[in-house]
Amino acid sequence: MKKILYILLIGLFASCDNLLDVEPETEVSFDNFYKTEQDLEITLYQMQSYVWRVGGAGGQAGMGDIMETTSSLLQAWDPVKVVGSNGTGSADWTERYWGIYLANVLLDNMHNAKGNVTPERLDFYRAQAYFAKALTYFYLSREYGEVPITRNSSSSEAYGKKPVLEVLDTVIANATRAFKMLPVQEAVVDRLGAVINSKQFGSKGNACALLAHAYAWKGSMIDLLELEGDSKDCYNKSIEYAGYLINGEAGSYTLVRDPEKLSQLFSDNEANNPESIFEYTLDMQDEYIFSVYLFGKRYIGYPLRLDYSASDHKYLKDEKIAYSTIKSLYDESDLRPQAYFYRYAYYSTDTVELMFTEDKYTEEQRLHKRDSVRKAVNEITGGYAFPYRWRTGVYEANAYNPNQLELKAMKSNYSYWRLSEIYLLRAECYAKVGEEGLAKADLNEIRSHNHAKAYPNSSGDEKGLKYAIFHERERELLMEGHRFYDVVRNGMEYINTYLQPTTFKSMTLEDVKMGAIFYPIHDSAFKNNSVLRQNTYWAQYIN
Repeated sequence: MKKILYILLIGLFASCDNLLDVEPETEVSFDNFYKTEQDLEITLYQMQSYVWRVGGAGGQAGMGDIMETTSSLLQAWDPVKVVGSNGTGSADWTERYWGIYLANVLLDNMHNAKGNVTPERLDFYRAQAYFAKALTYFYLSREYGEVPITRNSSSSEAYGKKPVLEVLDTVIANATRAFKMLPVQEAVVDRLGAVINSKQFGSKGNACALLAHAYAWKGSMIDLLELEGDSKDCYNKSIEYAGYLINGEAGSYTLVRDPEKLSQLFSDNEANNPESIFEYTLDMQDEYIFSVYLFGKRYIGYPLRLDYSASDHKYLKDEKIAYSTIKSLYDESDLRPQAYFYRYAYYSTDTVELMFTEDKYTEEQRLHKRDSVRKAVNEITGGYAFPYRWRTGVYEANAYNPNQLELKAMKSNYSYWRLSEIYLLRAECYAKVGEEGLAKADLNEIRSHNHAKAYPNSSGDEKGLKYAIFHERERELLMEGHRFYDVVRNGMEYINTYLQPTTFKSMTLEDVKMGAIFYPIHDSAFKNNSVLRQNTYWAQYIN
């Protein structure tokens, strides 16, 4: 049967002039279009435009922010805030499913190009589609729990939700296919043979990282939701795939053993960060440049916001991190605060010391002068630090005041999965399967090059190995958008203890089993779909 992609989809390909020349003029026939590698590449790049958006929809990750408490944060997961007074869910999954749709378009139609495209290149496009599907379903599974799984690109049937573990098995099946078929990052090339430097495209490495996370999440869902399944086997599979990355079997990735150097790499979108595995890529060639979804951008104020002074930051930013919080997170010897925050030693007032060239001052006078300077600095900052992990801005003149430059984007790719994170994920899974010695080794590997104290001598270690690994992920991945999911993977006690919004403090296991940690389904998804049902927990709050 002839499959037709109507004019609605042509809008998605508006930047691809060649597509508009395909016969006939008012519709794109799959039979006529998918015959050359250029045709496949057009859809690949459009699919990638939706992968680019995958990280940015919704604010669930923000529920795990390390930041100073505000009334809006405390209320952030309140049912009225989440579903709205009119019962509309706050997170729309439409763009997620567009990405899945385009992956299915590739998979369903690339056979048309068999005579014109080599089997190796067909496998490349097939693997890219598998990776995009796996990544998107992974995000959907973490955000919504139970979601529809579509069969192909041509079916118009209404879909109901599938259970959490079935969704995760779909992630794992597609990611496994991608892992087996994809080359390592250095060998990912376009149709002309040029290396694709973007780490947003599927590679053996980022498919491997996805599998490590998918298995870890599946194991934690089995444990948390008390589902049937072998969580220990899942954790061991996560350990296996993490090991491929750490041992160099899925690509050439190495730790950047200096947090200052890492921040410099984060601040240059053209640099090849050897630690980075999967990134959302900034495209500086776009007519309108916007930041990729960069979780940490929410924290950025002075000095990168040129309309902020140092003394403005405390008033203008809701997402603030206090120096007292930083000091409770890190050992005094730890190098990361100096790398993560602008002029940390200067603005962190208890480190301010004065040098006197004359001996005329008594010790009491010296302390008084020092404390006066510390007080003056504290009056500027209000006690809040200036995040500085991403340091280079993209600026544009204000339309109404050309002399004023506005921060439009950070000149950064968003490194979402990197090797340090994978070490700590493996440590977490080692601890869960009882391999404490191996867990400690991975934990201390990350601590050592940051000059943090080895386990069990660092702050928080008295709470045990499980907490120490969680705490190290807090420290290493600060402002990177992982903490909410880290909390959930560690279970009910952590949900009640380490998430700030008030709703989580009183949340019960029954609430979680009903879907309380997931988003409600947006109203728009129910249009023309009579078989879809709302998340049980949120349904009770929707009129």
